[in-house]
Amino acid sequence: MKKITILVFITILTFQVQSQQIYYYNFENSLNELNGAGPALTVLGDQGQYVVETLNEISGATKTVYRFVKNSGLQFPDQAAGNFLGNDYTIELYFVFDDLTSWKRVVDWKNRKTDWGAYVYYGKLNFYSILYSEEAPVLPGEYTYYVITRTGADNQVLIYTDAEVKISFTDSNGDALIDSEGVLNFFHDDLIVPNEAASGAVAMIKLYDYPLPQEKITQNWNALGSQVFGINSIKTELPVSVYPNPAISSLNIDLTSFSKTRPVRLRLYNSNGLLVFNKQIAQGGGIEQLPVTVYPTGIYMLQIDGDGEKGHSRIVIR
Repeated sequence: MKKITILVFITILTFQVQSQQIYYYNFENSLNELNGAGPALTVLGDQGQYVVETLNEISGATKTVYRFVKNSGLQFPDQAAGNFLGNDYTIELYFVFDDLTSWKRVVDWKNRKTDWGAYVYYGKLNFYSILYSEEAPVLPGEYTYYVITRTGADNQVLIYTDAEVKISFTDSNGDALIDSEGVLNFFHDDLIVPNEAASGAVAMIKLYDYPLPQEKITQNWNALGSQVFGINSIKTELPVSVYPNPAISSLNIDLTSFSKTRPVRLRLYNSNGLLVFNKQIAQGGGIEQLPVTVYPTGIYMLQIDGDGEKGHSRIVIR
């Protein structure tokens, strides 16, 4: 009897794990799903750029983000993902808009065929044309933690900023459901009333095929860094010494504070945030030499990532 009970428990647990999935996009120079389980996002409008930005709400950490221009954005191919986002789902975002005057589109479920959907309106949340929120913690130029959940049992839609519910309504007409074209759009305005969009950047998109409860959203907000940088990837900032700086022909990178038993990745970004050098070395603990004669004169950012360790340094190349 005990063996049967254990078997039933394992079967139920396996079913639960299989039935609850998460697709995670972290924009580290790619629109691919981080774990390879889901489809890549596609570009709407103009191609954006990968740049390194400072995330003030996460202790001033630096991260590669995807920066988009006005009336451009990203698309999730839900149909290609087997209709991943059904009646029950969560959409979790960490993004910034450069301008918040009037309506700025966040999410569109109907492939730009209707003006209805999720917006930010002068710093308030809005699901047009159902309701507006009171003032929300959304400011131009400041990253926002933004979550939408939908529960199929009662068609309840909740929209959060910084883990606080700002919009709640019953979605009787399916306005927050993906239509037959099978795509979910981010940041690009619809084709009915144009120009209700802004330039900005996104550091994280996570899609769940189930609604997150309030307590889990609060946990994610309180551990925002682990959400944006990846589960269990909060890293200790270590000092990095580079010399000579300014550099003319080569740069010495002192990795003696990094683990001698784990690989370390070196990334160099130019002043436009473009990745110009990317190399993984077998371990830290030594001095790595980087030739710089191939790079134009200017200011660069060196980013170093190890297992639970990170560091960065501003570099001048002459």
